[in-house]
Amino acid sequence: MTTATPLLLDLDSFLARAEERGAPLDARAAEAVLGLLALGEARRRTGLPEPTEELAEELMHILIPLYVSATEEELPGFVAALVALIDHTHEAGRLNAKRQANLVTRVHELAEGFTQAMTSPRRLTWPRLYGNLLRAAGVDATDPRAVRDWLEAFAATRPHPERHAALGFASSASSASSSPNGPLAEAAYVEALCAERSRQARPLLAARLEAVALAQQVRPRPGEGLLVADAPVGKPDDERGDWYDEQAGVLADRWTAAGLDTLLRGPFAHLAPSGGSAATPLLALAEAMAGQHLEMFGDAFAPLPPAPLPASPEEQAALLRSAPLPQLLARAAADPEDADERTRELALASGFLVREQGGAPSAGPSAEAWREGGPAELTGLALNLLGALLAQLAEEEETAEEYDGEHLITLYLLCEQAGMAQSVARVAALNDMWFVPPGHESDPDASVPATGEYELPYPQALSALLGLPALTASDRTDLIPSAARLVRLMDRLAALGMTERAGDALSLTPLGSALLRDALLLGLGGEAADVFPTREQILAWDAERLVAAAQWWPKRAARPTVGDWPAAQRTDGWTPLFAAISAARPAEEPARRRALLAALDATAVPAETLHALLADPVLGGWAEHTLHARGQAPDPSAVPLSARAVYLVDVLEAVRSAASLDHRMAAAPNEEEPELFAEVHAAFDKAAAAWPGGGPALVTALTAADPYTSAFLARQLSHHPDRATAEQARRAFQTSGTTRSPGRKKPAKRAGGKRKRR
Repeated sequence: MTTATPLLLDLDSFLARAEERGAPLDARAAEAVLGLLALGEARRRTGLPEPTEELAEELMHILIPLYVSATEEELPGFVAALVALIDHTHEAGRLNAKRQANLVTRVHELAEGFTQAMTSPRRLTWPRLYGNLLRAAGVDATDPRAVRDWLEAFAATRPHPERHAALGFASSASSASSSPNGPLAEAAYVEALCAERSRQARPLLAARLEAVALAQQVRPRPGEGLLVADAPVGKPDDERGDWYDEQAGVLADRWTAAGLDTLLRGPFAHLAPSGGSAATPLLALAEAMAGQHLEMFGDAFAPLPPAPLPASPEEQAALLRSAPLPQLLARAAADPEDADERTRELALASGFLVREQGGAPSAGPSAEAWREGGPAELTGLALNLLGALLAQLAEEEETAEEYDGEHLITLYLLCEQAGMAQSVARVAALNDMWFVPPGHESDPDASVPATGEYELPYPQALSALLGLPALTASDRTDLIPSAARLVRLMDRLAALGMTERAGDALSLTPLGSALLRDALLLGLGGEAADVFPTREQILAWDAERLVAAAQWWPKRAARPTVGDWPAAQRTDGWTPLFAAISAARPAEEPARRRALLAALDATAVPAETLHALLADPVLGGWAEHTLHARGQAPDPSAVPLSARAVYLVDVLEAVRSAASLDHRMAAAPNEEEPELFAEVHAAFDKAAAAWPGGGPALVTALTAADPYTSAFLARQLSHHPDRATAEQARRAFQTSGTTRSPGRKKPAKRAGGKRKRR
């Protein structure tokens, strides 16, 4: 009997039976199949594990790709071993002919996914990867001395770029991400996945061993012998844990290369960084960015607006090399004793330092990558550092998060502003969950000194900045802690080159936008490059794609891109742009699309385009108004009445929204809105005076023009003093079924008990 310590399985007899039938099996593949199935708690009434469809799928799609090194040419041997085991189970009377045939068919169906899993760089672990490299180099993977000699030569004689290229992450990432606009750190992300799978693999294997050993001690199954040899009984928990961990390493070595597991966890740990006991910060950052985007938009196509980015990967690398924080960590890697505690902690979390077996810190893999890596490797290093920095800032007293993910949400909201300068006070108010009017636009307060300690604007300036009337000194005092914490956060991130601040103005740098873009695209995966598009990508989109995306953007972010798009087209760009804006859409979307008209420079639209647009049933009224503003007098008969109704819907809804906001800001707590705002009353009556049929006819026209948006007006107008108008408005409101105010998008989910301003 061949004993695959610590598993007791009769491998020799199984191989001999296959030899007798003229279908010899690969011994290493057969041993892995038997061992992993047995650890999947398969029944062993025949002396060998009995496959089922569920166990076969787990074996081929999860367990072998997690623990076994094999070339693509060797993979059929694992399928053959599993089929032979199915035949053996049938011959032993534990599987009837029909179930045998079905199970064999299922195994062959699983074979394609098995090949994909075994050859995917995203499914590697460090032991599997180095086991593959050893075999490709012709090393005897069963000889511990040969394995160690190869690792020594690999580490000592190959320079960093050559070693990194040999691992294959860069080439596999480039083939997986064919888009030129894909994330620069794709290779670093694939490597981080390898590290994370490696971190989890051995504890999971040890846990399976312990579960099987415990089961055979506590509730042995009839007709089955022992599987785990010499399992400790009655030992202290730490001793038992050490034993199972050691035996998991023994098994891992048999399935990869002799002694490899111990070497990669010991003297050659720098060749296989796995982030210790926590997930790689890069992976955590990418997952959090993707989660935030999906929380905001779900699975819908919802790209962020384009932001200025570094002109090339080389420029991005230069910006990273000039950033103070990685320079500080590189110095800490060279002289750990000279670094302060906070710097050492960050260096350890980001891989600039690692702890040796004795506990002393020494230079880690990030330090070498910092010295010798190219743009892609440096970008991955920066994302890892950013993830570690955000985790550190979330815990430190002066920058502590008030709810999980708060700092990341702040960065995401800055991404939505496309690199444009934002007010510290405004961002702090949003973070503190004040009700800041989403449509209010203002530049940062220029009265705040550009240098020195940050000073929150005084109440009058703060009111103008936030669009909140009559703020008081007490309000300002309430906001100071949030603003001060935000400034500390931004200034710490500035050390990584991500943010810049002067007085009340803060923004993401092109480097900051690039790093967050990479994190988001890596987290979303697949064909996600359009989720944070470059300006060049957007200018190449068709009009419908542009409008579908830009309707969600803040006006300041939409203005330059939407305004530049028509001129970037080879032929007339205005006509398709207006066609996309006026296209029929469900529910509230038409109004959001029409809101993009405010992002356009109307003076740039050619007069002939506006005259042609007069006949448009949706935008004709806007075109007429724009021409009048230019001092031209278009033919009134050219404009459909429906187009004038659409224009009036938007005008009157803007009046209603402004009046509602003013009321909310000035009203006493729990004070209800007036049934009919005076401003809405006056604006409607002015429009109705010139409308054929007066007020009731205008209500009917508004409802037909935009049933969703006009419903909010109809609710107010149902209290109009003119009975006919009020009755028509009541009918329109009841028919619409709309009960909530128009919104732009689902807000970010924020945990905790933060207050809401008024």
